[in-house]
Amino acid sequence: MSKIGEMSTAVFLLLSLAACGQLEGNTPADKMGKAVRNDSVSAVKELLADAVPVDVRNKAGWTPLMLAASRDNTDIIKVLLENKAEINLRENKKQTALHVAARWSRLETVKYLLVNGANPDPRDYLSWTPMMWSALQGKTEITRALIESGASVNISDADGNTPLILAAWRGKSDDADLLLAHGADLSHANKSGLDAAAVAEKNGYPELAAKLRGEKP
Repeated sequence: MSKIGEMSTAVFLLLSLAACGQLEGNTPADKMGKAVRNDSVSAVKELLADAVPVDVRNKAGWTPLMLAASRDNTDIIKVLLENKAEINLRENKKQTALHVAARWSRLETVKYLLVNGANPDPRDYLSWTPMMWSALQGKTEITRALIESGASVNISDADGNTPLILAAWRGKSDDADLLLAHGADLSHANKSGLDAAAVAEKNGYPELAAKLRGEKP
């Protein structure tokens, strides 16, 4: 490989690492981010003692609380909340820490955030709530925790999709059963005129569609 080629490869690798957040800088957000990613409670406490803002944001708008939620680190979350971290802040895509925990399947963090006052029904850039994400992915225990904390089973997004319709879209039968047991509306149709059974049928889940229609196997 020529020296020019080697330099081009090196530049490409550096840019790739930067885009992934793997290159650490020296800003307060960089330092706090590194401490959280290292799961270091002591480092987080030291930075807070050095007057790093508890809700300092990185370029994506993520706070330390959101980063800790992605790692399921309730020890760090506890420290941040004790230092007055705002639990319902949003990042650049309007996700809260609860969105992050639900999307990344962080069950213990979902429960911890809900117990400590997280809004159970915030909407992100898709107008989706954490329950919509958990139902879509079939994360039944997360869906259960959200329901038990008062999240709405019949909330709908900008296209009229409810958590039940999203569960049907991906064939998540267990989540569909759970939602129905807690009052999900089977008759609700989205803006395309499709109810949960029709969505399941359209996306290749005939058994789920039949069950949603009340048909015996």
